[in-house]
Amino acid sequence: MPEVIERNKAYIALVEDDDAIRELLSINLQSIGFRVDSFFSTEQMVRKSETLPYDLLILDIMLPGENGLKFAQNLQKKEQNIPILFISALGHDEKIKQAYLAGAIDYVIKPFEIQQVLLKIQNLLFYFVKRHTAPLPSKIGEAAIDWDLMKVVKDKEEYILTPKEAKVLIHFVENPNQIIERKKLIELVWGKDVYVTSRNVDNFLVKFRKWFEEDPTNPKIFITYPKKGYAFNT
Repeated sequence: MPEVIERNKAYIALVEDDDAIRELLSINLQSIGFRVDSFFSTEQMVRKSETLPYDLLILDIMLPGENGLKFAQNLQKKEQNIPILFISALGHDEKIKQAYLAGAIDYVIKPFEIQQVLLKIQNLLFYFVKRHTAPLPSKIGEAAIDWDLMKVVKDKEEYILTPKEAKVLIHFVENPNQIIERKKLIELVWGKDVYVTSRNVDNFLVKFRKWFEEDPTNPKIFITYPKKGYAFNT
């Protein structure tokens, strides 16, 4: 199944020869908690580390030296399975097709809106980057969870988790029996520089209780601690 890591543990390589775009992406990615190495060319990146210890590669196509498509194709041949997001001014269908055949998991056409790209990257990391933790439970309280499909099943009814719901739920599961502050959950889902009220977080708990608690009005699993936060009780 596609497993999940938190943003602040993700390690991104950015290969872009346009100084302004490279700086824009790098600064914004770091501002929301990613580790970022930025490079002018693929050769420069490989000189640093031939093993490419990255969780995501953001790659332009038109680069000095080896172009991005050729580099991605060579990674495939070497069976270096790193998720690739292409960001390119080349927007015609044939070039996009070649990018996907070379192993791209997504393709962004320049010019782009930075906030949309940041959200796209967060979602790509959420679904494609593996983490090394204990297996997630197949059942919580009254409901079963299919993590492959991000689906909750209760009383023959099904609900597909949104990326934000899944992030919060996984964070609870991986940090049981301890109070988690609202601020922590807000930063986890929306980032540090976005204004979100506590009501947004409360809505997640309302949904979780509906799915997993025997009596949502008297929760035993997802507990609210006024003025402190929430806890996932096992």
